[in-house]
Parts: sequence; structure tokens; C-alpha cells
Amino acid sequence: MSLLNGWDWLKGIVALLVLATMAYQLLGFWALHRWRPVLTGADQIGVTEDASADPSVSVLKPLHGDDGSLYDSLRSFCRQNYPQYEIICGVQHPADPAMAVIQRLQAEFPALALRVVVTEGTIGNNPKVNNLMGILAACRYDLLVISDADIVVGPHYLRHLVPSLQDPQVGVLTCLYRALPLKTFWSRVLASQVNTLFLPSVLVAAKLGPNIFCGGASMALRRETLAAMGGLPRLANQLADDYWLGAYVRQCGKPTVLADYVVDTLVLEPDFKRFYQHALRWSLTTRSVQPVGHRFSFLSYPLPLVCILAPCLGGWGWIPLGVVLVLRLVYHRQIMHKLGAKDTLGTALLADFLGLLIWFHALFARRIAWRGSQYAVAADGQIGGQDGATQ
Repeated sequence: MSLLNGWDWLKGIVALLVLATMAYQLLGFWALHRWRPVLTGADQIGVTEDASADPSVSVLKPLHGDDGSLYDSLRSFCRQNYPQYEIICGVQHPADPAMAVIQRLQAEFPALALRVVVTEGTIGNNPKVNNLMGILAACRYDLLVISDADIVVGPHYLRHLVPSLQDPQVGVLTCLYRALPLKTFWSRVLASQVNTLFLPSVLVAAKLGPNIFCGGASMALRRETLAAMGGLPRLANQLADDYWLGAYVRQCGKPTVLADYVVDTLVLEPDFKRFYQHALRWSLTTRSVQPVGHRFSFLSYPLPLVCILAPCLGGWGWIPLGVVLVLRLVYHRQIMHKLGAKDTLGTALLADFLGLLIWFHALFARRIAWRGSQYAVAADGQIGGQDGATQ
């Protein structure tokens, strides 16, 4: 009898988990329905009558190498329909391949204030923050826009962001990103994880409470705000430097605001190993900043989770499995429509199952591969020094 009661108790837990996954999907439908994104290909807006009233902006671009897409990415920032802005690129070695791309763009846009600084010194173990420290010292303006190297934007990107940033109550203005895969199968799988799993999860969380997402794809803030939260040295050893930038600003009493503008990120993973390393680093980053939320994020993988749990419900298990599968099909179509993206259902389903596997791995993993080196990651998100090159 005790074994029977134990089995009934287990089936009850499984049933609750299945219901929770379906509830998450419904929340995702609701968040997506209310979302009105501005995509890079459709960001046309009216030009202000007095362009001279627009504040000057410094765009900070930390760079590392060239994977073949840097020219197109960086060029999109050089084509801004904005009266007064500068782009400060940073590298950590004078022989960095990114230097050739910068010089090409300087020749193509001679009237643009496009400059490069080389920062070989370090203030911590995070290479991106080390790079940003040198870039920040060269910036002339007080409105700062920080963006990763692989980001593509439309010509009115700055015009969309600056009005919100002029509100003194705004701490950090950040953007979601749409993943654009190039060439390889595994780049399409990673793009599917970004577009159909990560992006909706941010929207759901933002609808249920204050937004805590702050992504390195696009972050905008005032110089005085950065100084008030302790400056870049406070981020020097953090894996999730973008998240902690937003968190420290919120500690100063100013919110992290999620813009409607969606930037594009180019996904170029050539093989399974690079895909897995990239996805695992993202999952470890989430675990480091939101350990409780990460533990329960398995609910955001409803189909693979129900496939695992359904046999515990016996014959009744086919019902929730069928419901979740249909919901996933509709969910996928809705996301693709909102993002103006293309993705096969098979790729999306593979991304789901691999996402759950990577989530499980991230519960125990303590190392990441990043920029050609291995880094140790402590429980609090602090990263150790480089262990050497990795392929």
C-alpha cells in the first residue's frame, strides 16, 4: 500500500509539472501577443525638426578578431541617421584582425568620428570589461551606448534609443536581439534557441515583474549613471557583466528599461562543439546571476520535459503530450511572425531538446570556453584567469 501511495504521489508531482509547462506556454502566448517589436529592417521613423537638439552619443564597441561578419556589423553603426555621434572601437592587441576592418570603414566614412584604441592592460579577468575600460577613457560624450561586436542595427537605431535615455529616471536602456544564422546547421540551431526559447522567456519575466534583463547586445546609459554604480571596475571579474551593470544601476534606484527596438545578432557557429560551448556559456551566465530562476527554467522546455514525464502518467500521458506539441507548433509560428524570421520546425524541436540537456549540464559545470581560452566560473559568477587556448 505504501508503494502504491508513493507512486500516486509521484504521478501527482508529474501532473503538476506538466500543468506548469502548459501554463508557461500560455504566458508566452500572452507576452508575445502584447509585444510590438521594432525590427532593424522596419525602423523608419520621422526625423526631428531640430536635429541640433539631439544630444551627442558615444558608441562603445569592444572587438576581438574578425569572424567574417565584422564589417557588415560595424558598418550598420556607421550608417546612423543621427546628427552627432562617435564610434570608439577597442581591441586588446595592435595586431588584432579587427584593425583591418576598422581601417576599411574609416576610409569609407571619412566624415564619421570612428576611432580605435588599443588596451593591453587589465583591471580584472573579464576581457570585454578590460577592453571597455580603455574605450571609455577615449569617449567624449556623456550618453553611452555599449554594443557587442556581432550586432547589426538599422539606420534609426540611435534615434529610437536616445529619447528614452534622456529621461533622468531611466537607469539602463537595453534591447532584445533577434538571432540571424549564417551558413551552418548548428548556427541555425543556436539561432532557434535564441529566438524561440530565450527571447520569449525574457518577455514573460518582464511582464510578470520589473525587468531585470540587461543584455550586452545593446545597453545605453549616462556616464554619471555608470559612475554612480561604481564604474567598470566593479564588473571586472563578473562573467555576466551586462546583467550586473543593470543590477548595480537598479541598486542606485534606477530601473533597467526594455526597449521595443530589437537588434540583430549574427550567429556563426560552424560545428556542434562551438554551438555547445556558446550555449553552455549562456546557460552558466544565467545560473550565475539567477540561480533559483535557472533551476526552474526547465519549465521553459515544455515539449522535451513532457516527453520525459508523460510515460509516468500511463495512457493519460498521451493527452498532455499532444496538447503541448500542438501548443509548440502554434507558439513557433507566432514567434517567427513577430520576428520576421525563418526557421524549420525540426530545427526548433532539436533546439528544445538540446536546450534541456544544456540546462542540466549547466547545473554542474564550472568552466566555460570564451574567446579561445578556458575560464573557471565560481558559484557567485566570478570568473578566474585564463587557462590557455582551446579550439
